[in-house]
Amino acid sequence: MQLLQDGAVAALSAIGLACVLWMLLSAVLHPRRHSTLETIALVPARGAAPELEHTVRMLQRSRYEDGGFTHIVILDCGMDEEARRVAALLCHDDYDVSLCEKTEELLFFTEKQGKPQ
Repeated sequence: MQLLQDGAVAALSAIGLACVLWMLLSAVLHPRRHSTLETIALVPARGAAPELEHTVRMLQRSRYEDGGFTHIVILDCGMDEEARRVAALLCHDDYDVSLCEKTEELLFFTEKQGKPQ
């Protein structure tokens, strides 16, 4: 019985050590890149917007892995109530994700660039 317990502890230790080494090597060989340009991804959403969350999550992942977009804007082109709730939750999760109405689009971009109206 002692031999089985020692074997299980050794196996779990080897797996844990392999995971730690994998994370360290990933951090060293594939460091997170930061974008040097102010780039904005504009995601138009209308109706139920079934792919909205997936699209925003993939853009966030791209930003993390490849230094992609610095800001993600969800453009409300007539979303229903459920899609608007999902968009609000996405904005709450990440401060670099914004929701704006189609009429606010021009104002949003001029404010981001610091230009007066």
